[in-house]
Amino acid sequence: MQLIRPDTNFDFTGKRKYAVAISAVMVIASLLLFFVKGPTWGIDFTGGTEIRLQFTEPTDIGELRSALGELNLGTDAVQQIGTVDENEFVIRIQDTTYGSDEVQQQVVQALESAFGAQWIKERSFDAQVGARMTIRYDGPTVPVASIERALASMDGVRIREGLDENTVTIDLPGLSAKIEAAIGAELQGRTFEVRNVESVGPKVGGELRQQGMLAILATLAMILVYVAFRFKLAFAPGAVLATFHDVSLTVGAFVLLDMVGWTHEFNLSMIGALLTIVGYSLNDTIVVYDRIRENMERYRRRDLEALINTSINETLGRTIATSFTTGLAMTAFLVLGGPVIETFALAIIMGIVFGSYSTIYIAAPVILIMEDLRPRFDRLFAPSSANAVAVATPTGSGETPSAESTPELSASEQRRRERQARRSGQQGEGE
Repeated sequence: MQLIRPDTNFDFTGKRKYAVAISAVMVIASLLLFFVKGPTWGIDFTGGTEIRLQFTEPTDIGELRSALGELNLGTDAVQQIGTVDENEFVIRIQDTTYGSDEVQQQVVQALESAFGAQWIKERSFDAQVGARMTIRYDGPTVPVASIERALASMDGVRIREGLDENTVTIDLPGLSAKIEAAIGAELQGRTFEVRNVESVGPKVGGELRQQGMLAILATLAMILVYVAFRFKLAFAPGAVLATFHDVSLTVGAFVLLDMVGWTHEFNLSMIGALLTIVGYSLNDTIVVYDRIRENMERYRRRDLEALINTSINETLGRTIATSFTTGLAMTAFLVLGGPVIETFALAIIMGIVFGSYSTIYIAAPVILIMEDLRPRFDRLFAPSSANAVAVATPTGSGETPSAESTPELSASEQRRRERQARRSGQQGEGE
């Protein structure tokens, strides 16, 4: 079955100027939204704690927010996921030091009460690897068991010997334990299960954000090198611009959705989706580039603009079929996959639409621009050719330059001049 008739000839390249102008405006707007407004960063990039709870009995989100009121959490920190019947909620706290000051003070008071007011010489708190408190003390070495007895009244505290002498490391109760205790005290008789707990330090989150951006930029650089070797240099900028176009518009669309109230966090799943979009867009571009290269070898004397337009039309059926089937699968994930994969599926659907558009209106037409610029690059990087001709043929000598002395002439022009020279020689001999 053919989706597109073989004689189809849509004038894609004829509309390239309008398409490029529209794409340029959308890319600039997307970049402004990203750097000025910014996306909703997830805890993967900002640091914090995310706790997912599921109740066995019907529970209203208002009840859960009231139960957590004593922890001074904002109302946006509690969100319901899935359907109402699933009774599943997620609690996000981006402050990695949230609630730790009170616990630290309790630890210090208990230790000073057991070992003396001057026993603690130095203490520090590290939120990068969890709620971890390090204490250096004076006097003889104290066994860990003695410190455990001093902190026996605090649930969830774990004590370990430090790396240095007279140093002890104390793992404080996590934020999830405090939230569980608050819910259990407020919603008595309700049973719930902690489905998942994720904690990321702010330093780790910043490194993940930087590495994610570098991964996308490195991918674009490798695409430039790959396409230049696979085809030729004139093809490479189009592939990179098309891929950058797709990634930029996808990110801009997510920021725009945040502004209208449909919030999707920018997390590691989003980075994975953007890299997937890069691969999908590049694959679609390579298919069209292959057909353009084949037609350039088959129809050497044909106009390049018409040849590119024919190549796009010949691969249009394949582009539509691939985009439709991939989009259908991602739509199923978006509708049935739940909140875990919702962001990824929505990003891929956007990438499919933007990728199909950019292959036709960005990647292929850029070849025309590069071919138009090639003579200028040739003159820029090989300026000595014109000087060589001037030296070989002085002004007023009356001699006709030979084919060897005019390297800028095409092969057909050189053969034509050689035939003219032979005819002139034969006529001279006859006279």
